[in-house]
Amino acid sequence: MKKIKLNENLEKKTSIDEYKLDPTEKYVIDIEEEMEFQIATMMSFQIMGPPPALKNYHAWLFENDFNVDAPNPTNEVVARYYGVKPLWKTAYSQGIVVMAENDSDYFIVMECSSKNKGYKHAKVILTMGGCM
Repeated sequence: MKKIKLNENLEKKTSIDEYKLDPTEKYVIDIEEEMEFQIATMMSFQIMGPPPALKNYHAWLFENDFNVDAPNPTNEVVARYYGVKPLWKTAYSQGIVVMAENDSDYFIVMECSSKNKGYKHAKVILTMGGCM
């Protein structure tokens, strides 16, 4: 498992499809360290509007029978993607699963591509309270 901070650039260069995170890597994060930056990012969604990539997450929720209005993905569903493959991957974003460093809770992280003005390569935790 590889510990990362979402608001820092990874040493690895972007891949051919412009993403820095590798969905086949098992990432862990310290959720307490991430919260301040993630809350600020969510606040920017309210001020500047969300990136177009958010539609990719909503489409994934819908396709997997989760509530789009009150997202409720479960640990059971996302665990099988952890370190295996992305939840989704489009020209606008990819969704990957990361694990909390200090417990066994999973989080969905959306990495935006350069097509998202104002959010280029932003890495956003979409399940701030973890998965259910």
